[in-house]
Amino acid sequence: MSAEQMLAPLAETLGPGALEHHDPVSVDGVSVRATLHPRDGRALAQMLAEMGRHGIAGLPRGGGTRLGIGNRPARADVLISTRKLRGVDTFEPAEGVCHAGAGTPLAELRDIVRAQRWELPFDVADAAATLGGALASAAVGPRTQGYGLPRDVVLGLEVVLATGERTRCGGRVVKNVTGYDLGKLYTGCFGTLGVIEGAWLRLRPAPERVALLEAPGAEIAPACEGGLEAARRSSVRACALLCDAGAALRCVVELAGDAASVERDVHWLSDRLRAVPAPADALLRVQRRQCGTQGPHELRFRLGVLPAQLSAATQQLAAEGARILAYPGLNLVYAHFALAEADDLEGAARAFRSAAAVASPGALLCEAAPEAVKRGRDVFSGDPALLPLMRALKQRFDPAAVLNPGRFAGGI
Repeated sequence: MSAEQMLAPLAETLGPGALEHHDPVSVDGVSVRATLHPRDGRALAQMLAEMGRHGIAGLPRGGGTRLGIGNRPARADVLISTRKLRGVDTFEPAEGVCHAGAGTPLAELRDIVRAQRWELPFDVADAAATLGGALASAAVGPRTQGYGLPRDVVLGLEVVLATGERTRCGGRVVKNVTGYDLGKLYTGCFGTLGVIEGAWLRLRPAPERVALLEAPGAEIAPACEGGLEAARRSSVRACALLCDAGAALRCVVELAGDAASVERDVHWLSDRLRAVPAPADALLRVQRRQCGTQGPHELRFRLGVLPAQLSAATQQLAAEGARILAYPGLNLVYAHFALAEADDLEGAARAFRSAAAVASPGALLCEAAPEAVKRGRDVFSGDPALLPLMRALKQRFDPAAVLNPGRFAGGI
């Protein structure tokens, strides 16, 4: 049965406008030719329930900026767009909290809260990125050091389970959370357990002063030492080490906070690292470096690396030809390996071995790779002892394998 024939009963049940047929969208080589457009949470619940009844597998999609992260889909019959679930329905400047739909672009949400001198604590560069996508993929950036992880920003979530059940966890204040904090389970599960409908967020006050500095390139060992010291300064909310060419690392630092603290740390960085004012777009270029690749034949790894191992890990990765971006304050290293061709499986295997050799146990994710490399490979590296628990959660929340089948760790 073709995908169009499979989707026909769904279109009939859901009514006009709910299902769009279009040119194929490739997700790691799996072509998807249709998208569901739920207009609200109730419609989303009906769609997921109907998908389960008809054996249809779907991939949730917000802005599509992180759709390529994860294992190759085991099945993909339809995309589930959250773009109509957009808008800020509650914003309380006096409390520093807001509630927005999952399909709300982060850029739009950021502009709304900025007008009242609040900051949205998500550091995602792509203007098309949505709130739901950032939460589902637990997206991070250089400012995550100061903002906190996405799961720490969430006060409450509305999530529609694969069975069509609409659920809530948490609320607009922290004290609303009792028992298991399911928000932390949903944040970073890549939409394998449910589709985020909306979220309550804790905002951050706009700082009194922001400064952006850049230190010249240095050899890996002293650069890592200086980066770790810089990341510990009280006003530093972003610290990045970049290897542009050769074995030198330059350091880009953003400071934010009260004027006195920022001024103190500007002087420290100037004296200790010879830092000078950086171009206004320096951190944006760091963000784009983190999320981008140089051509279609590059692998991009996200590695957890302990501070004591940062220098050795960076030296080893650089010696094996990787382009390096490190966030010392987040214990994260991004390593980019170029392949000769898209189907250079031997080169890919070497890159995976190199990344695994320096990453902390269970802290490796290949975020970008050619389709041929992903075939038959798990791009996540986790504790094998946790896989039975993860499979049990998948079976409990999504017994019909409706959402993102095969895309999460262990092919779940």
